[in-house]
This record gives sequence, C-alpha cells and structure tokens, in this order.
Amino acid sequence: MKKLSTLLLTLILGLALATNSFATKMYWTDTGTNEIQRADLDGSNVEDLVTTGLSTPVGIAVDLTNSKMYWVDDGTDKIQRADLDGSNVQDLVTGLDTPEGIALDLTNSKMYWTDYGTDKIQRADLDGSNVEDLVTTGLSLPVGIALDLTNSKMYWIDDGTNKIQRADLDGSNVEDLVTGLDFPIGITIGINDAPLSVELNSFTARQIENSISLNWSTASETENEGFNVYRKTGNGNFIQIASYKSHNELLGQGNSTFQNNYSFVDNSQLRNNELYTYYISDVETNELETKHETQSQAVKFVLGEEEVISKKEYKLAQNFPNPFNPSTTISYQIAKDTRVSLKIYNIKGEFVKELTKGFQQEGSHNVVWNGTDENGKSVSNGTYFYKLTAGTFTQTNKMILLK
Repeated sequence: MKKLSTLLLTLILGLALATNSFATKMYWTDTGTNEIQRADLDGSNVEDLVTTGLSTPVGIAVDLTNSKMYWVDDGTDKIQRADLDGSNVQDLVTGLDTPEGIALDLTNSKMYWTDYGTDKIQRADLDGSNVEDLVTTGLSLPVGIALDLTNSKMYWIDDGTNKIQRADLDGSNVEDLVTGLDFPIGITIGINDAPLSVELNSFTARQIENSISLNWSTASETENEGFNVYRKTGNGNFIQIASYKSHNELLGQGNSTFQNNYSFVDNSQLRNNELYTYYISDVETNELETKHETQSQAVKFVLGEEEVISKKEYKLAQNFPNPFNPSTTISYQIAKDTRVSLKIYNIKGEFVKELTKGFQQEGSHNVVWNGTDENGKSVSNGTYFYKLTAGTFTQTNKMILLK
C-alpha cells in the first residue's frame, strides 16, 4: 500500500560558469497537483516545469553540469529525468515498487534511490542502466537518501523503524546512527563550511583545433600548492591526467587575495565524437586535496570534415583567452616534421620571449605563455604579437594582456 507522500523539496545553488553569474533556483515536486515546479530562492517567479504524465512525484535531484533534473514517481513506480526547463522527459528505470528518495553521484555518473515497497536501496548509471541492489535486508520503509561523496558514505531515513542509518556507497557496513524518531522523512548532508583553500570564480572547457583547453580563475587562494586535472570519457570513471607536480602551469599561488587565471591544454589523442568531462582539484601545502566536481565541464570533441581535410596544413590560431591575464594558450598546426620557432614581440617590435624552438613533428601543438619575458619577469599591460615560423611558413597574430 502506497504511503501518502508529503512535498519533498530540494534546494540548489548552481554556478553558471559560462557567464560568471549565479543561477539561483529551487526545484520541487508537488504530489497534490502532480507537477514539478521551480522558483527563485526568495520564492518569486514560480514556474511549472512538468505538468503532465506524473502520478505522485516525490524525491528530486538536480545535475547542473548537464542541465538535467531527476525525480522518482511512486505513482508510476519509475525514475525519470528531463532538462531543467522540463523538456525532454525520459523514463530511466521502470518496474519499481514505490520509489521515494533520490540522490546523484555526478563524479561517478551514478544515481541512488530508496524503494519503499521492496525495502531496498539501489543505484544505477545516470542513464538508468546497470541497476544494482545495495542494501536489501534490515530495512522497513526507507525514504529520504543523501550522499557524502568525500567519505564514500550514504545516509537514509527508515520510517518503519524510525531511525537514521548509513553505509558505504556499495551498501556494506550498515550502521544505526539515530534511533527513537517519530515519522522521519527527508534528509540532507550539511557540508563543512570551513573556508575553502581555493575559491573558484570560473571553470570552462572548450575545443581548440585538435585539443581541449581548460581555463579557470580563482578569487582567492590559501596555502595552495597547485592543481590536478581529472577527465572522464563518456560515462566512464574520472582519472587524473595532469598534476602540478609535473606541469608548471598548474602550480598554485600559495596565498593570494587577488584573482589568478590558469590554463591547461589536453592535447592527448582524443577520439572524434566522444564526450569528455573535466574537473580540477586543488592541493594544499599539507597535501589535503579538494575536488571541485560540482563545477565539472563537458565537451563533445568533434573533428569536422573540413578539419580532417586540412589536417596537414599550417595554421596559427588566435590565442585563448584574449585579452588575457596572466596566461594564455597559443595553438598551431604544422603540415610536416620541421623546425619550429614561436616568438613574442611587444608593440614596438622588440623581442620579448621565445616560447618554442626546435624540431617538431607534424600535427597540432599548444604552448602556454604566462606573460613573462626571457628573464622570467612579468611584462606590462599592452598589445603583443606572436610569430610562428615553421619551415617556409610564417604568420604573426596579435594578442592583448590586461591586468
């Protein structure tokens, strides 16, 4: 027999990285009207998102990275998702028996839920595939669920036994935490609000020629040793692909109250039409690592027909970002193995620095300029030129440094 569900509300505070603005919205399910709605955090601008096809929608969770919302419908016994505006509704998992709560693990592309009818906790991939039973014994009417990804734990409410429990993310090591409650329903995890060692202003990823360029800025840094870069392919797991220990451009500023800009170029062998997702972490001087998974960015790598045809041409792309401060990425392509030189000049035509010198193989290459001269001193604001010489090919482009 289905339990009468109360309104379950999930609040989100999402960062729109592309514009450096805050998209502050709350999303909720209404089991009385069988609708999903949202509004600003002050309650204004209420919008109807999904108004048809629902029957007792309850738990809800939001994936800002991929602009999706997920919910459980214990009237139709399934898990569904849609775009954040309510369009493109999809059935992900069907044939359940009174699902209630839902939580997302975006790092590993998993969703977790409680099933009130079968007294189980289960999980699956975000597309609904690979359904797993995690906890199947000792439960009696499990409802709300929340994840602590930092410590690989999940927490849930069991309103049949009136207690709060937790276990590892694979369902092992079940513990009773709080007992003797009276009809508990919802649960959330309070994040430690101690100051972060690095406060990110923005994080973006974009394809440039045959590589993917990551760019981010920090508002402040405390004891920041440097950054690590993580990437996943498709629905796979994230792996570390670069570290400040081996890449100078990922070294942190230690302590800083000013904005600092960083760039990293992934120029590994990327597959055509594949989706790549990236996030960064910062590492403090005490080796404590903080992962910024919630600000991950996905890029579909597309090598177009025109690019394939011109693969063996010489090209010098516009630097990115431009204007820049303090670093920028210069991408170029050479048609055959040859000696290459990439030099920087100021607006007076005076030599500033040589970024690349020597023999290189054909294909795409990327170089980061950190705004310093040959002696390692920071140069002043203004217009600069970068000149590529590769065999008989020569091209010069303009860029602007703004501090």
